[in-house]
Amino acid sequence: MYRSLKKTITYVILIYFLIGTIFLSISLFFRVKADEIKQAEIVSSEELLMDVEKTIVSNKVNRLTTDVLYVADTLRLGDISSGNYSGIEKLLLAFSDRKKIYDQIRYIDLDGNEVIRINYSEKGSYATSDQDLQNKKERYYFTDTINLKKNQIFISKLDLNIEHDEIEQPIKPMIRLSTPFYGSDGELHGIVVLNYYANDMLQQVKKIASTSRGYVFLLNSNSYWLYNGENSSKEWAFMYDDKLKENFSNEYPKEWNAITKVNEGSLITSNGLFSFSNILTSNEFWMDNMNNSVVLDEGDWYIVSLIGSSNPNGILIFENIPQKIVAILKTDIWVFLILLGISFILAVLVTLNKNKKDRIKYFSEYDTMTGVYNRRAGFEKLSRIYKDATKDSGKISICFIDINGLKDVNDYLGHEAGDELILSIVNGIKGEIRDKDFVCRLGGDEFLIVFNHLDESGAEEIWLRINEGYMEINETGGRKYIISASHGIEEFKFRSDEYIDTIINHADEKMYQEKRIIKKDLKVVR
Repeated sequence: MYRSLKKTITYVILIYFLIGTIFLSISLFFRVKADEIKQAEIVSSEELLMDVEKTIVSNKVNRLTTDVLYVADTLRLGDISSGNYSGIEKLLLAFSDRKKIYDQIRYIDLDGNEVIRINYSEKGSYATSDQDLQNKKERYYFTDTINLKKNQIFISKLDLNIEHDEIEQPIKPMIRLSTPFYGSDGELHGIVVLNYYANDMLQQVKKIASTSRGYVFLLNSNSYWLYNGENSSKEWAFMYDDKLKENFSNEYPKEWNAITKVNEGSLITSNGLFSFSNILTSNEFWMDNMNNSVVLDEGDWYIVSLIGSSNPNGILIFENIPQKIVAILKTDIWVFLILLGISFILAVLVTLNKNKKDRIKYFSEYDTMTGVYNRRAGFEKLSRIYKDATKDSGKISICFIDINGLKDVNDYLGHEAGDELILSIVNGIKGEIRDKDFVCRLGGDEFLIVFNHLDESGAEEIWLRINEGYMEINETGGRKYIISASHGIEEFKFRSDEYIDTIINHADEKMYQEKRIIKKDLKVVR
C-alpha cells in the first residue's frame, strides 16, 4: 500500500509538471504575443496623441501669426499720420473683445514708446490712457523685432507675465508675437505686439493629455516644463531662481539627449516608454503669404508622454518572462488546480496499470513463494552474466542446492512445515550472498546460486557461512525438523566447448555426491 501511494505521488508530480509546463508554455507564448501587440498599440496610440498635441499647438500659433499681421494691416489702413488713434483703437477694442485671448495689443514706435495699448479684461477691453503708457525700448521683444524685415514675425518664449519686475498673480502664461510696422509710406514706424494669454492653449493641451495612458509634458527648448501632467509644481521653474535645476534634462538626461536628436518617435528606457514630437519649428507654420517668415525667440518645444514602469501599461511593457509566468500563475490558478486534479486521476490510472504490469512481470520472473528468480528468468540472467564475463575475463561460480528431507517434512509435518523449511533455506542464502549474486528456484526443492565475479573457493566460503546459519537455527530454533541442504559448486572455465547446462550438470553431480553422504546419518524430522 505504501509503495503504491509513493508511486502515485511520484506520478502525480511528474504528470502535473509535464502538463503544467505544457499549459504554462502555451499560455506564456500567447501572453508574450498579446503583450507585443498591446505594446505596439500603446506606442502607436501615444505617438498619435503627440501628433494631435503638436497639431493643436501649431495651428494655434499659426492663427496667432495671422492675427498679428491683421493688426499691422489695420494700422496701415487707418490714418495715423495725424496722431489721432481713436478710430484705430475702436477697431482694436472690437477685435480684442471678439478674440478674448490677447492680454494686450500694442503699437510701439521706433523709440520704444507705447502709442496704443489695448488691455483685455473679463468686463471688456479698454484702451490705456496716455499717462499710463510705458517705454519698452529695453524689452527683449522690442529689440528682437525692430530689426526684422517686413512681414517677419517674432515669437517669444512662453513665460509668465511680469508687471513692475514681479511675476503677475495669478500667473499668466504669455507668448508675445510681434512684427515690424511699415506704414503706407513704406517706412518703418515701429512694431506691433500681441501678448497672447496662453492659458487656453495649455488647457487644450491638458484636455488632450487626459487621454494619454501616461503623463504628458510640454517642454521648452531648455527642457523646462510648460505643462506637467504628473506634477504641476514643476511648471515654470525657469521663472524662479531657486528652481532653475528643476527640468526634464536633469531628471532624464539620456532621454532628453535622444529626444533632441530626432523630430519625433518613441524610445524605451529603464525609466519608461517615452513618445515625443517637437513643436514650433519654423517650417511647421503655414502662411498664405509665402514671403512671411517666423523667427523664434527660443528653439523648438517638445511634447512628450511618459508611461513609467509602475504604470499598468508600463508593467505590460517592462514585464519580463519570470514576471509574466507569475502573472499567469496568479490569473490562471484555477486552471492549475484543475490540472492537478487531472494529474491525480491520471497518476492513479498509471499506478494501477503499472502495478498490473509489475505483477504480471513479477509472476513471469519470480517464484511466488520464495521471491527468488524462477528457472526461466534465472537462466536468462545467468546467460547475460556469462556473456559479459566472457568479454571482461570475469569469473562465475554456481552452486546447485537440494533441500534435504523436504518430502519427509511434508509427509510427517504437513506442507506448511515444508514451506517453512523452503523459506528458511532461501532466507539463509539471501542473508549471506552479495548484492551481485542471485538465487533462482529450479524446481520444488532445487535451487541455484549464481556467484558473479567469484571463483569456486570464494563461493565455498559463502556456502560455509550459509550452512553455519542453518546449524545455528537447528540448535536454537526449537523446530520439529532439521534445516539441511546439499550443495555442489562448479566454476566456469570459459572454454570454447563449455556450455551453461554442462556446468550446471557438473554442479548437480557434486550436489548428489554430497547428498548420498549426508543421507546416511541425516534424520530430518525430530
